Amino acid sequence: MRVLGIETATDVCAVGLVDGPRDLVDLALLKPRGHGARLAGLIEAALSAAGLTTADLDTVAVSAGPGSYTGLRIGVSTAKGLCLATGASLVAVPTLEALARSAASSRLALAALPSRRGEIYAAVYEADGTTVCEPTALPLADLEAWLPDAPDLVVTGPASGAVLDAVTRGLTPIPGRPSGLTIARFGRQRAEAGHVNDVAAFEPAYLKPFVSGGGPA
Repeated sequence: MRVLGIETATDVCAVGLVDGPRDLVDLALLKPRGHGARLAGLIEAALSAAGLTTADLDTVAVSAGPGSYTGLRIGVSTAKGLCLATGASLVAVPTLEALARSAASSRLALAALPSRRGEIYAAVYEADGTTVCEPTALPLADLEAWLPDAPDLVVTGPASGAVLDAVTRGLTPIPGRPSGLTIARFGRQRAEAGHVNDVAAFEPAYLKPFVSGGGPA
């Protein structure tokens, strides 16, 4: 199964390709507010590097949120367009779950992404992806009370530094970044398990309303 992964939920614009269990391509650009102008070219470059075309894709996996409102819209609309044009299936991969599972920790993992106005997007998962605390947007000041009572919690994701500054309990940081390859890997697993999304009906998990005049929420 050839899967294209698209990650645009944060400042990172990334794509990845897998063919079954084999990793093919992992490309990323860090350019805030540039996803709309760069995503199509990044996809073209990834396919070219793998010697593939869009017609060779079986599945398009997309980071489903939460994250940047604008970034999610760009990624999801691009994924839907590819599916409609090629007949590939659409698979939505929860952004925070992908971050937590990519940490490859045997312990509970807190995945954290920056939001706005002193808030973060956060969720806690077991190593197998089972949700312990559902994805939410909350102020950093409320984070410690929200966390589960687990003595060996790890934290990963772009907001890890803010999390470590905000809580008094000891958390173990594990490096982690949004990745198109991670989305492709977990997208393949979800597709093989039958977790395919309706192209017309699917919408990202924004968690927060769009705030005009200041970019994505």
